[in-house]
Amino acid sequence: MPNVSNQLDWMNKHLVLLQHKTVNETVEKELFPATTELLEIAENYPESEDFIHELDNRKEYKDACCFLAYNLHHRAAVWWAYTCVLDLLKELKKAPAKPRDIEDIGKPKPFNIPDWAKTPDNLEPPYDADKKLAEFREYRDKAFAAHQERIKNIDPEIRKDCEEAVEIVMKEIRKEHGQDLFDMLNAACEKIIKNHNQDFVIDIANSPITKAKKELQDKIEASRKETIATIKAALPKVDIKAKIKNKISALDSVYSYIVSPNEYNANNCVSIGNKGPDTPEGLLALVAFWSFGDLAPEGKVVVKTPAGLLGNGINSLMLMLALAPGGEKKLKERYETYFKLGYDVAIGKSNWSKSVEEGKAPHSELNLYAGMDDNSSAQQGEDSLQSPDITPASQVATNIPNKPVINRFK
Repeated sequence: MPNVSNQLDWMNKHLVLLQHKTVNETVEKELFPATTELLEIAENYPESEDFIHELDNRKEYKDACCFLAYNLHHRAAVWWAYTCVLDLLKELKKAPAKPRDIEDIGKPKPFNIPDWAKTPDNLEPPYDADKKLAEFREYRDKAFAAHQERIKNIDPEIRKDCEEAVEIVMKEIRKEHGQDLFDMLNAACEKIIKNHNQDFVIDIANSPITKAKKELQDKIEASRKETIATIKAALPKVDIKAKIKNKISALDSVYSYIVSPNEYNANNCVSIGNKGPDTPEGLLALVAFWSFGDLAPEGKVVVKTPAGLLGNGINSLMLMLALAPGGEKKLKERYETYFKLGYDVAIGKSNWSKSVEEGKAPHSELNLYAGMDDNSSAQQGEDSLQSPDITPASQVATNIPNKPVINRFK
């Protein structure tokens, strides 16, 4: 009996939900921002399907995601973006981003010497003054010889003038101290070597340099704390419950729009999206609104969405998701995941029909936001989800007033 599954593999290679057959059409009609390198690839793979498969073979998942953003059927593209946001939220649920407090800005970090670099306790080799003196004199003589070799390269007249000037200074020093500067320096060095660990002791803790350093550090820290206090006073207080409510409402509105892409749901998406465009959920809601095709839904005049706005929005959303702190994946791994999710949407394998049949939005009952707020503990996140004024996401599909539920691609 033949292997039927192998014969059906061709079905997973046809991207039936692409809008444009060729790369050039996508560039011209959707303003796909193809680089010179991508256009060169498109010369050999002009068909959109072949172009995507080639990017997949090259593991250029970021570029493949970008092309899908501009070429996918608009409603399917919103579903893809929705599944990517859910994928990130699940990832952050397992490994939340570590919260950062602006109190740490500019805070000096302690310098810890690793154990392997530390000097072992009570390990002081015996001091041999004669050996140290011999080493010093050898070093001194070599340095002086090297100096003599270097000055030979100086112009004779300039050298003569300099030597006369040095001799005048040395003569005055000899009058005052009985020896010139080089003899005094040599004697001082030999004295230090001979009297090692006897009279030559520096009190580091009470030295003027240590005290001045401490005073400067205190001034810098006081200034840093004052700056932090000013920043905190200027920043608006974060309403944790409202922030999480908006995120959930954004997912609710997007799913409602995917299920029933009408004017009411489009208006709801832009309203919710404008409350948090700097969050993945808020930007996703705006992306859904841009896919509607009319920037003035429920108005008397249709304001057509500019070409490329949806693709640019999805592309920006993908970058926001890929760069999100926390989680278990790096940027390249996330783009690979998002491409695979988009591929399944493009071949018709992934869609919302099952969730509509079950009457349950995919993001419902996942408790995705518990403990994930930037400025709250896990318990605060759970409490905010239980707030009575937040509509349960599981009711999304049934909360559309007098609007038909559509369970097929439009």
